[in-house]
Amino acid sequence: MFKRTDRLKELFFREVNLALQDVHGLNSRGIVTLTGVELVDDGKMLHVYFSVFGGESDKTWTEALLTRSIHQIRAELKKRLRLRVIPAIMFKYDLTPEEAAKIEKIFDKIRAEKKDENTGS
Repeated sequence: MFKRTDRLKELFFREVNLALQDVHGLNSRGIVTLTGVELVDDGKMLHVYFSVFGGESDKTWTEALLTRSIHQIRAELKKRLRLRVIPAIMFKYDLTPEEAAKIEKIFDKIRAEKKDENTGS
């Protein structure tokens, strides 16, 4: 059974994703993906995690654009949702995809070393 917080997180994730479709130029420098949301401070703050498929400059540019768009996104949420409190939004870059890629490279290296050991015997 879902708790209210879980339902709110799903709702905010979906609605922020929809609101981001109206942000002009969002995917013009790298592909942006929302990876999750977290409600903190008893639902008064919403951390929205994102990743960018692109370089470091694309990440910086996208983060600045998202930060500038917070007011627009909250206004959209206020129009569409029937909630007393719409939390403040903070965008945070999610390092998980980059960390997963690093770990995958390590596994590939280990597999290659094992393959070399097996063929060398």
